[in-house]
Amino acid sequence: MKSLGKVILTSAIAALTLAGTGCSTTDPDKDPNLIARVGKQRLMRDELDKALAKGLASQDSTRLARTYVRAWIDSHIMGEVAGRNIPDMSEIDRMVDEYRNELIAWEYRRLMFMQHGDKDYPADSIVSYYEKHEADFVLERPLVKGVYIKIADNSPSLPRVKKLYKSTRDADIDRLEKQDLQGVIHYDYFRDRWVDWEQIETRVPIDFGSSPDAFLATNKTVEVSVNGYTHLLEITEFLKTGATMPLERAEERIRRDLFNQHRREYDTRLRMDLFNQGLSDGTIVINTPLD
Repeated sequence: MKSLGKVILTSAIAALTLAGTGCSTTDPDKDPNLIARVGKQRLMRDELDKALAKGLASQDSTRLARTYVRAWIDSHIMGEVAGRNIPDMSEIDRMVDEYRNELIAWEYRRLMFMQHGDKDYPADSIVSYYEKHEADFVLERPLVKGVYIKIADNSPSLPRVKKLYKSTRDADIDRLEKQDLQGVIHYDYFRDRWVDWEQIETRVPIDFGSSPDAFLATNKTVEVSVNGYTHLLEITEFLKTGATMPLERAEERIRRDLFNQHRREYDTRLRMDLFNQGLSDGTIVINTPLD
């Protein structure tokens, strides 16, 4: 096998001080900012600084620096060896050029869309998309609304909390939240928003059975004391598995779908505009029919 080429690992990395030494030299391999070199590829101090996470302890930073430098050397020495031992590199060079062009094109299209594409989705557009694609928004698990409280069994507030948490009067809920939460470990009022049943189920230490839909259809209230804590749960509304997802829950996904749809449409227009412009200014020359 041919020579692997010279690999330089500077004393700066041996010490891993990551700070300039203040030395100056005409020998590029003694540049105080040089961490390592493989052939013509150079790893500089600023690149290593960017690669390491901020705020690490000194010992962790040293370990990660050594790992990063060794990985950098391993990856580049492989390319150095391969480049000297593959007889025909022209195909590799062609693929590299193609990949580079793809990356440039992808980044350019992304930038153009972010600068000029349609990213504003008014409420009526959201509703229209939801109504047209309602069949796509099907719940895979139940959604619920209600109130959940975890409170110490010995809390003097427990009797009042039990009386108030199921109330539908705003004044009672205000009183509960402002005065009677002594000893409460967890309080979640979600009558005004849909929540995944799984988020609630995992908080209450009882067996809800294999079918959450069946449980929720027949149980609206749970009061159970386990290990010194009382869990209070009231379900005011629920949507079963297979029901249509409410708009408020579907909106984030709709915005993502509209973003992707508009980006594809913009990308098609951009490609056509660039194609036509290239034909017009002579950048593109075609000597064969395309259709």
